[in-house]
Amino acid sequence: MKIIIPVTENNACGREIARGFHKADLACIYNCTNQTSEWLSTKSISQNGDDLGDALKKIGIGAVISQQMPLMALGFFTDSGLTVYKSESENIEENIRMFVDNRLEPQTNASTKYSSSCSSSCNSCNSTTCQS
Repeated sequence: MKIIIPVTENNACGREIARGFHKADLACIYNCTNQTSEWLSTKSISQNGDDLGDALKKIGIGAVISQQMPLMALGFFTDSGLTVYKSESENIEENIRMFVDNRLEPQTNASTKYSSSCSSSCNSCNSTTCQS
């Protein structure tokens, strides 16, 4: 199985897990079978008009690790058959190890609603409170 992690390039700290795909410059695709990583521009993942879920499934992605996942995005990914996990830190390698060791918790609608100030629709967010 492969996992995808949205990544931002921080010149001071190097690469770290982004707050979501909308904040990501890159995506780290980790292949759990052969233990390799591949780096792609987030813009290149679904450039052929595919929706993101279909594009991820075509390249064998089964799970997403992200710092934050708005409720609407969580529904989109889970409806596409992907499992979403909340990262424990911004460290990419640490979160990959935690995933492989089954130590990351899957995000659910309930956990996302509890941790979010946004409700279930995109226009319900207040730009001063929504961090996604």
